[in-house]
Amino acid sequence: MVLVNDVRVGYLIFEFNNLNHLFAGGPAEEFPPILSLPEPAARFNHGVAWDCLTIAVSGNLVAAVAADDARTLLCDTGMFFAMSRLPHRDPEGAHHFELLLRLHDTEEEEEENRRRWAWLPIPDPPLLSSPEWYFSACFVAGAHIWVSICGEGTFTFDTARRRWHKEGTWELPVMMGQAILVPDFLGDSRQLLFGFCSKEEGGHFCAVDMEARPPAIIKSWPEARFSRLGYRPVLETASLAYFGGGRFCISMLIDTGYIYNYKPFVTNNMTNLVRLTRQAITFSAVEVTPELQLLIRKDEWYSMPLGSTLCSMYNI
Repeated sequence: MVLVNDVRVGYLIFEFNNLNHLFAGGPAEEFPPILSLPEPAARFNHGVAWDCLTIAVSGNLVAAVAADDARTLLCDTGMFFAMSRLPHRDPEGAHHFELLLRLHDTEEEEEENRRRWAWLPIPDPPLLSSPEWYFSACFVAGAHIWVSICGEGTFTFDTARRRWHKEGTWELPVMMGQAILVPDFLGDSRQLLFGFCSKEEGGHFCAVDMEARPPAIIKSWPEARFSRLGYRPVLETASLAYFGGGRFCISMLIDTGYIYNYKPFVTNNMTNLVRLTRQAITFSAVEVTPELQLLIRKDEWYSMPLGSTLCSMYNI
């Protein structure tokens, strides 16, 4: 799904229910046609409490991040896990981590289908040395939430036992955002984390050996960054979905050029001329072999509405 902020009508959600056709046989087009987005599946007016969310999915767990970096939610069918993206900005005494739990309902409440929930504060990860810490990476794997904290190390939170465990003083070598753990990659028992390495390392699609200590990037694929097309990818928008069998779909925003647009008003007897970026949302199907070779399948491109901005992309 894609969440777009259209200044004219509000926030739009676009659904892409089936991208399996991108893995079909035949060579990829060097310059695929830029298609129009489908009709939006939902629309939200501007001014909602969480104006814009970034969402990631792993199994039955869903992660949602507020646009202003104020809070992150991780949830499954019965529990929400909330955490601050930038804890040093929180007011003094604020809780950085909370669980939203379902309470035991009375018989009357069950009959009337009224459900009660309550936020349960949980302590910060243990032994943090600085009050101004912030996250460098985060992903969800089953019932565990992995977070790397700059200068502090990597911790896991067990949502069933509600306990923190420090994995080590190292940090995960992937960017903050969506990453996917594949515990038995192609049946050979390897624990591989797929994501995007840091900007300093190029922001490439990569595989991380999670059994190594510290976890290390064992392969990265610069060719998955659309450099072959000559367009500039917006790394912060990269999103990832796993289809099984070594098949991945990489979503990203691409700058395809500029156009000039006249604003509908005049100042100082002159019409304002504004340069706007023309952008496209891309879905790139790739396949990783047991030898960690990357096979590029097909791309599909969709033009963004003029004057709109991309909030997030997430894949289920």
